[in-house]
Amino acid sequence: MPSSQSPARQNNMDAMPVALRIWRAGRLVSRRNRNHFFQIGVDMARTGKTAGGHGKLLDALSRVDRPGEVCTWGDRPLTMPGLEVSGLGAVRLPLGTAQARKLMKLCHQAPYGKGTETVVDTNVRRVWELDPDQFQLTNPKWDDLVASILQDVQRALGLEDRKLAAHLYKLLVYEKGSFFLPHRDGEKLDRMVATLVIALPAKYEGGELVVSHDGRQHEILFTGAASGHELSYAAFYADCQHEVRPVRSGFRLCLTYNVTLAEKRGKQGLAAPSYGAAAAAIGGLLAQWRDEPDVQKLAVTLDHRYTQDGLSMDNLKGLDRARAEVLFEAAEQADCVAHLALVTLWQSGSAEGGYDDYSFGRGRGYRWSDYDDDDEDEDYEEEDYDETGTGYEMGEVYDWSLSADHWSDRQGHNVRLGEIRLDEGEIVADEGLDEGDPHREDFEGYTGNAGMTLERWYHRAAVVIWPRSKHFHVLCSAGTDASIGGLEPLVNRLKRATKAKRKELHRECLAFASAILDSWQTGHRGYPWDKSDRVDRNVFPELLCQLGDVELVRRFLAKVMPADDTVQLGKSFAKFCQQHGWTSFEAELTTVIETMTAATVIRNAELLQSLCVARDKNAERIELCRRLSERSVKALAAFEQQPRESDWQWQRIDRAALLSSLVKAMTAIGAEQPLSQLLEFALACDQYDLTDAHLAAIFALESRLVKLPGGDTAVSRWLAACRRELENRTAEAPQEPTDYRRADKLSCKCQDCRALRAFLADPNRREARFPMAKERRRHLHSIIGSNRCDCTHVTERRGRPYTLVCTKTSASYEAACKIYERDLRNLSRIVALERKMSNGTCSSADSVRS
Repeated sequence: MPSSQSPARQNNMDAMPVALRIWRAGRLVSRRNRNHFFQIGVDMARTGKTAGGHGKLLDALSRVDRPGEVCTWGDRPLTMPGLEVSGLGAVRLPLGTAQARKLMKLCHQAPYGKGTETVVDTNVRRVWELDPDQFQLTNPKWDDLVASILQDVQRALGLEDRKLAAHLYKLLVYEKGSFFLPHRDGEKLDRMVATLVIALPAKYEGGELVVSHDGRQHEILFTGAASGHELSYAAFYADCQHEVRPVRSGFRLCLTYNVTLAEKRGKQGLAAPSYGAAAAAIGGLLAQWRDEPDVQKLAVTLDHRYTQDGLSMDNLKGLDRARAEVLFEAAEQADCVAHLALVTLWQSGSAEGGYDDYSFGRGRGYRWSDYDDDDEDEDYEEEDYDETGTGYEMGEVYDWSLSADHWSDRQGHNVRLGEIRLDEGEIVADEGLDEGDPHREDFEGYTGNAGMTLERWYHRAAVVIWPRSKHFHVLCSAGTDASIGGLEPLVNRLKRATKAKRKELHRECLAFASAILDSWQTGHRGYPWDKSDRVDRNVFPELLCQLGDVELVRRFLAKVMPADDTVQLGKSFAKFCQQHGWTSFEAELTTVIETMTAATVIRNAELLQSLCVARDKNAERIELCRRLSERSVKALAAFEQQPRESDWQWQRIDRAALLSSLVKAMTAIGAEQPLSQLLEFALACDQYDLTDAHLAAIFALESRLVKLPGGDTAVSRWLAACRRELENRTAEAPQEPTDYRRADKLSCKCQDCRALRAFLADPNRREARFPMAKERRRHLHSIIGSNRCDCTHVTERRGRPYTLVCTKTSASYEAACKIYERDLRNLSRIVALERKMSNGTCSSADSVRS
């Protein structure tokens, strides 16, 4: 079985693409000629046979050959540079006002390059500077710090394979009002690559460094240095435009370095990576693909491995970040939607190899056959196994699926689209998705007539793209969760939209919401261990209320709520009803309340409660709630009276919570008649246990019940009926057994069970010994447990066959004593609650509406 992260399986061989069927047939002939999964799709993409020219897209993307970051920055713990200035001496850090003014007197105004000239113009650059021959850095550890920073710069700018050198250039002093307008650094040295700025501790505000390249801006704040406690650094390619914004207060003290390639190959440095041409080329290819018929999605895979939690634009490594940025930009140019996602390939097939280790059962790695029972004839030791794999190879693939999940946008915001199925023709990759080791592998040994099976999961990060014109269609086709995840950011955009765009965007939201209702698929409740990026469907009714369309809300109530127990109305629904009239939704709410199933009964009771306990005194709402209460009681009675012994969901209904919600609802609006009918029915219904349902509900409501008016009310009669039943149950204490006779009614009449029954009925025997084979002992184990017999059973492992030793206990008596003591406590609590209610002074239900 695939995990919850796998979409519906595709296991109809006749429906598979011909190429994939041929590939699978080939797997049966020879493993030596094994093609990796989806490699055929990749080869077809390279020959241009798939829609949209995927091969050209891969070629264009391959030109993005180094990371696209053009600058980097960070903070470091303070290492004193040992700054000494000629004529001033040692400079103390953080830089103080008095020493800063003395330092500026020794500086000269910094010039800037204008054409072939170097000029001073304080309208362009207003900064004080010193040349390296005017100061010294005397701390020998300072060079180690600069080398360490340079290593970080190498990694961030994608220059790991190049050796860099940093050359001290200037000491700069910025005072209040100092700035430098946008400019580019000239190549002051041969093979110059970048500029490195190290800001020393000095408290100031402003002075932000802004680096611009290829239409993107990076604002660097130097927060560590500006706090006066740390060093801050920034490095950027020398040909990037940059500026220093005005310092608003304090003094900014910086050391600047020219960073060069250390190799002696020519005088040419490296320019900042620019992928505008690549983005334009890929954008053109996407525009062509977008206009072809029947296109849906493309998933362009990236190179590195990422976990579900670690997948975001900020965490992409090396070339992946640059290529993802190019794909996002190209998609924008081609009027397409793009997201970063984790693509999962799941395979299930025959396990080959490892035939010396005959295994049974399910698990990771090698396992020996074992029956987990305290009655094993032989001890065993489980074989050590490899946590990273099972040791088996994948043979024939029987079943597979492709999906994408864990979505985020270009800005790194999570987008809850849930799991979206992919087709193999939508994958654009340089290599097969099952190339290399799987991220997860599960093995199942021989089970009956079935052979050994192997499941594998492969994860690949990808940029998933589809045409913006097909956004609604793609998401609705992918399922309800994906659709809701797509509508939410659209409604958020509507909130921020200008007046000019709001009308069209609102119309777009309504159309999308209507399409979601038309294609709604009933959800299922997730499991605690399910870590998929599940969408909260309760967001949808909230979005409908925000859109303000009465007809869409009615459709949701009438169509979705009765059938889908995973959704419920939020707080905004009551406000929406106040705006548009409570009775406007009476027919639909009645349908919801009356359509009662084991899955929806609690949800419906909570819905009624939320409507009833509103703090306002709106007469229209109160009358509607009273009518809904009457409908709810009738529907519940009809529901509970249907024979459902085999319905496990019906058996597991939390009837204490059900009673609590309904009593809370009806007392809040003073609906005495339906409340009386509800409690009378529940007291007479076997499904509503005295302790687990009635008393649990009463004690949960205790703080509310004491505020209700006294007298002969439905609640007071409810408590009195429970008290009388408790009085009957506690009239006599349990009697301790006077001999060894125990209950002997068993569910089996075989010869061994007749012997067990005779032992249980014997008033004089405390112990019995049954020498018998393993299967017979296991049968008696089961009978003793399922019939809750008052005896223990232990296997005595001496001689052959082993002996089952049964010893009588007083378990039933002890259990009866515990129940008796519990009933006494509950009786005392009920009596005390009745006394509090009879002494109450409330005259209305107003005090319990909160």
